[in-house]
Amino acid sequence: MFVGVAVAAGGQLLWSGPDPERTALALDRGTVGGAEAGGVPTATGTTTSTTTTSTSPEPTTSATTSSTPDEEPESSQPSSPPSDPGESATTDEDGTGEEDTATPARSDSGSDGAGDLPHRVVALVNAERADAGCRAVRVDGRLAGAAQGHSDDMAENGYLSHTSQDGRSFSERIEAEGYPSPAAENIAMGMSTPEAVMDAWMASDGHRRNILNCEIAAIGVGVNSDGWYWTQNFGY
Repeated sequence: MFVGVAVAAGGQLLWSGPDPERTALALDRGTVGGAEAGGVPTATGTTTSTTTTSTSPEPTTSATTSSTPDEEPESSQPSSPPSDPGESATTDEDGTGEEDTATPARSDSGSDGAGDLPHRVVALVNAERADAGCRAVRVDGRLAGAAQGHSDDMAENGYLSHTSQDGRSFSERIEAEGYPSPAAENIAMGMSTPEAVMDAWMASDGHRRNILNCEIAAIGVGVNSDGWYWTQNFGY
């Protein structure tokens, strides 16, 4: 049995299980350039997606969604560090680029040795999309570069957020890699296998909507094993 605490759009949804191996799910939703939402602590003491220090971090996920552009965030801002998740307003389907299945760039901070983990995540994504009647997404090196860079940055600086340490949103990071049509981002930490992180994402409405958005055409996945920081970047 899971216990959930939810706030209005623009906030976070935290789920925690009762056992020591529980998985905490944090869902951020909003629009690009819109108001920011911080963490919402639960009575059980689960951490928000912006917790930066933990000896043994709990598995945590956070996602941006492009399915609710008209929802308004809460007017009051929590005191914890904000995140800036959101959808991309860009819907140009001509900018997805050519297929690029090159291995994502890796850093020395824990992504070395990740091997084929990103490709396994992509395979699981496409299996879920096939079951839902969506076309398979292809790997794009630019999305993969943005995803790996964000996973490495989160691992190096000990945070979980859609806003990087230099203040950029996921769409800005993707566009900086040369991909013109960013769609969404899922992030997570603490799960050490593609199967575990995909199970967590698919169990959360916002993350699942990103994965099963049939309009999305491309994906890039990054993982850093130093704390197990995962990033999925999606493009139109």
